[in-house]
Amino acid sequence: MKQEEVTLSKQKAVKYPDGKFNLLNGVFTGTEAKEILVTLFSDKIRFHSLNNFSHEERFGEPDPHAWERIPVLRKTLEEVLSLLGETAEERKFEVYADIKVKAVD
Repeated sequence: MKQEEVTLSKQKAVKYPDGKFNLLNGVFTGTEAKEILVTLFSDKIRFHSLNNFSHEERFGEPDPHAWERIPVLRKTLEEVLSLLGETAEERKFEVYADIKVKAVD
């Protein structure tokens, strides 16, 4: 897949032509990998929790999408932490994550 560099301030981001962007790409200690991944998953869980709370306040019922995503994200985080293991600091981990942005008008 052909990559294109996008300049943001003085930093360069990797952008693929199909709307994909690279979020993570590197080798990390176990502690670093845990910190990065726990932060990403926790922020996403928090996002859905706040959306769900807002939806319940406005409409009197849970947001179905948030209600489904939260347990999936929690389970995925458990699996990621299990993969990293308790002796993770002694190991290095490659972590890659791309995101795809697509208009759905």
